[in-house]
Amino acid sequence: MTVLSFLIPVGVLGLIAWIVVGFTRSRAADAFTLATATAFYARVLFIVGLLMSLSGAGVVIKALIGFINPDYSYYNYSSAVKGAPPGIPNPGPPINLVDQQRSQDLVLGITLIVVGLLVALAHFYLARAVARMAGGSPTWITRGTIMALTVTTAVAAIPAAAIGIYQMLSYFIVGSSQGPQQWGDPVGAAIAFVPAWLYVMTLLIRDLRRPPGAPVAPAA
Repeated sequence: MTVLSFLIPVGVLGLIAWIVVGFTRSRAADAFTLATATAFYARVLFIVGLLMSLSGAGVVIKALIGFINPDYSYYNYSSAVKGAPPGIPNPGPPINLVDQQRSQDLVLGITLIVVGLLVALAHFYLARAVARMAGGSPTWITRGTIMALTVTTAVAAIPAAAIGIYQMLSYFIVGSSQGPQQWGDPVGAAIAFVPAWLYVMTLLIRDLRRPPGAPVAPAA
C-alpha cells in the first residue's frame, strides 16, 4: 500500500517539526500542567485521525480509478498472460481477482475514513475542553499543530504527486507493455493530500502574518 506506507515516516517528521517549534519558542510563561500534556496528546491524535482519513480517501480514489480501467490501479493478470509465448500453459487467474482487490480497497478506504474522522472529532472536542484549563492551550502547542500538519501533509502530497504524474505519463506515453505502471495508487494519494497540504499551508502563512501578541486560534 503506497498510501499507507507514508503514515509512519510522515508522522515522525511531523513530530520532529513540532518539537523544533516547541523548543525554539519561549515557553517560560507557559506553565506545564496535566492540561498541557492532555492538549498535546489531543492534538497529536487529531493529526493522526486526519492522516488516517486522508489515506483512506486516497485508497478509495485509487479504487474508483480502477473502475474506469482496472489496469490503471491494479496489475491485471488476465491482460499480462495474453502475451505469453505459444505452448506455455495458461491456467488463468480467478475470474474476479481484480474485483476482489478493488472491493478490498473500498472497504479499507471507507474504514480508514470513518475511523480517522471519529478519532479526529473525539480529540478535537478533547482539545477544546482542556483549552479552558490552566496551561491547556499554550502557544507552542497551538502553533506547533499547524506546523506539524503542514509538514505531514507536504511529505505525503509532494512525493505522491511526483510519482503519480511520472507513472501516469509513462503509462500513456511509453505504454503499459514496458512493465507494470499502475498509477492509481499514487494519483489517489495526491488527490487526497495535495488539497489538504495547500489548505493547511495557507493557515500557516496566515498565522505567520499575525501581529506579535495577537491571539492564536486553536489549530484543532
